[in-house]
Amino acid sequence: MDKIKIYFLFTFIWVYSLPVLAYSAISPTTTKDVDVWAVTATAFKLVGEKEVRNVKLNWMQRKDTDLYKIYRDGNLIGETKGDTFDDYNLTVGKTFTYHVEAFKDGKKVATAESQQAITFAPVGKGEVYDNLNGKYITKLSSNKPQGIKIGALYFSYKIDNTEKEIDGQKTKGWQVTESYSKTGLNGSWSTPRELAFYPNVKMEGNAFRYNPKTGKVVLSSHYEDGNGYTAAKIYLAQITPKGKLEVGTMERPLGHDSRDQSLFIDDDNTAYLLSATNTNSDINIYKLDASWTKPVELVNTICKGLHRETPAIIKKDGEYYFFSSKASGWYPSQTMYTSTTDLAGEWTPIREIGNNTTFDAQFNRISKVGTTYGVWSYHWGAQRKYKTPDGNFPRITIAAFNKGYASMDYYRYLEFNDNYGIIPVQNGKNLTLNVPVTSAVSGAKGVKADCITDGASLDSSTYFQKSSNATIGTPYMFTVDMQKKARISEINLSTRLVNGSEAAYKYTIEGSQDGKSYKKLIDGRQNWQVGFLILNIEDPTTYRYLRLRVYGIVNVHKGNSATWADGIYEFAAFGTPQ
Repeated sequence: MDKIKIYFLFTFIWVYSLPVLAYSAISPTTTKDVDVWAVTATAFKLVGEKEVRNVKLNWMQRKDTDLYKIYRDGNLIGETKGDTFDDYNLTVGKTFTYHVEAFKDGKKVATAESQQAITFAPVGKGEVYDNLNGKYITKLSSNKPQGIKIGALYFSYKIDNTEKEIDGQKTKGWQVTESYSKTGLNGSWSTPRELAFYPNVKMEGNAFRYNPKTGKVVLSSHYEDGNGYTAAKIYLAQITPKGKLEVGTMERPLGHDSRDQSLFIDDDNTAYLLSATNTNSDINIYKLDASWTKPVELVNTICKGLHRETPAIIKKDGEYYFFSSKASGWYPSQTMYTSTTDLAGEWTPIREIGNNTTFDAQFNRISKVGTTYGVWSYHWGAQRKYKTPDGNFPRITIAAFNKGYASMDYYRYLEFNDNYGIIPVQNGKNLTLNVPVTSAVSGAKGVKADCITDGASLDSSTYFQKSSNATIGTPYMFTVDMQKKARISEINLSTRLVNGSEAAYKYTIEGSQDGKSYKKLIDGRQNWQVGFLILNIEDPTTYRYLRLRVYGIVNVHKGNSATWADGIYEFAAFGTPQ
């Protein structure tokens, strides 16, 4: 990457237990067409509920479709023009099977591969994380063991950018340290022991992983000299617990430049290096030796010419999924993925996941937590010209998979449960999904205003843009009819971004019971946040109608008008229907 980022975790271990595959020699990469259309189903809670009794469905939008019908256990339960659907108030302790059928002009064109979801009553308490500000609302008080259990001891490894006195002079550099403990509990750790110090360099994307075959801990980093980003090296070293650090590689892997990187460990304990190469244009996949510290074979080159960073792979049900973010400075970008059944073989065309801004964040990593998969994306609020009050923090989403298709959803809260994994908690029912919308202005290219309530907000999804034929001075205003009165707890607004010139919307949101008299709920005329807004609603009044007024779109870097970046993807209100 072209900047130093402070990563959420310097020390984490990914543990995988995946089936064995053998890989052939390198062959030219091609991409395979999408041959499976599938639905994902994720069970979730609503705020205030104790039981996980709702299911969120997602599917890949099709170009040959204008309507989707949703089925639960073979029974039609709804239809939509978008790519998502919520099924609420289900019986607890049951397994439900979902599928989706695609229609064009009233004729069925495809049936999605189905997926099951299980409702349940969670056992035990969990830590609750707030995706608005990156803070824990509730945190478990019990002191649990931390670190890596190796033999009879727990070990903790860190790499910190710090200052050290060398030859009487203070020198900045990266220090690797080790601590150990008999219990892994707070207050039981030994004084950190220095393993290595690297002065006047840059080390990014640092991670520690335990290699069970060698009994050693591997440190991987993107290594650069202190004066720029021209070295483009990989740093791989192994650490013997209570012993020494041995560098295996501190050079360009097999002669290729390497910037953003990570390791993927397959189920047979084979390790692979994922590396952004060709000046961040492509991604190389290298097989490593048994020590995980030396590249021995270039397995494949993927995402050619796409300029992707923060590479990561997980494996689920025999499919490999590669995730990455776009190089977009400190501003959000669309996370994308591609999948395959063979690392050395063909990969699907790269696909979008989440929403057009990754919910105002940049993809960082994906990890299995219990039986679930969490996606950690970073909100770089402190790095922007107009800093967000809560600064930098991870925005965590839930990923689901089905036969090469992956989905990812935002939830306001996440409950980390020891017995299950991550339980998503939505801030009320989606009150605006598929409801009517009227606009005071016509949309460009004949796009209707109801596209902002269809649930679809990927970068390629339909967005509403003011027509150039609209009368000058006509109010840029939308009225959303929720069809029934509801107490609103949260509103999400997804707007368009354009590379290099991020656009902030100046707006207000009002509520009405009768569609005539309106009360201001949110005053965003001084807003400088871009792409995705999470808006708390404190008003306890029930409303049927919501009105969005747009006063202008401003380039956050230059302060001038940015109407060329006009585009509203989605307006979503959550809460409790009356």
